[in-house]
Amino acid sequence: MALIRRTIAATAAAISVLLPSAAVAADGYWLDQYNALLFIGLFRLDKELEEMKQKGAAVVMVHADSLPDPLLRWIAWHANRLKLKPVAWIQSPTASNLKRISKISGYKALQIDDHFFAKPPVEITSLRAQLRDRQLWCSFQPGQFSWQTAQLCDHVDIQLYRNTCNSTIDAAYRLGVAGRKNTAIAVYHDGSDDNERGLNCFREALQRSGNRLFVFKWKNPEYWLTPYTKRFSQLVARIRSW
Repeated sequence: MALIRRTIAATAAAISVLLPSAAVAADGYWLDQYNALLFIGLFRLDKELEEMKQKGAAVVMVHADSLPDPLLRWIAWHANRLKLKPVAWIQSPTASNLKRISKISGYKALQIDDHFFAKPPVEITSLRAQLRDRQLWCSFQPGQFSWQTAQLCDHVDIQLYRNTCNSTIDAAYRLGVAGRKNTAIAVYHDGSDDNERGLNCFREALQRSGNRLFVFKWKNPEYWLTPYTKRFSQLVARIRSW
């Protein structure tokens, strides 16, 4: 057993080096299901949630599509214990998935995103009724956003991904959401140091405009993983050409 514990500890330490550092202070982070499984498997879920909180987060949006119900309840329990608000985030909405996840205990809200608004599997009014006393959070791409739909949501965020700081703030004013406390601006973080430094500008500008800052996503592996996936794709292409 001691050998197993040492092996797990060594694995966790090695992966912590590979994982990108957390983003500059934000009000909320998305946690994808793959990282959630990794953190649970390496016994570091509490550490990650505590780090989010230290970065200023009050909310963690948990990718709930494929995680089994017991794991989702486990994550929610840990988040609530650390006084982080857990929100169940649905990226692949189906009527059955929405129904299942809306019943999982421990979550204060359910979040639907641009995939829902692109092709709604149920009427949003029906979904609200299904949630009963839980909140409905909505994450829009800019072209999907409308005040009429937003009024049906308890909280809104606008995905202004991969833009400069200035263009992001300009877009928030054009959409008329600047200064609305129940509306967050969601920005993308690919895990690179450049993105990390860029978040300073977002944070300062959004503090001035009065909006919350959400970051997609917590410890995104994209930046350091991309070179390996490119090499793999090139290798596969060569093999196919033989």
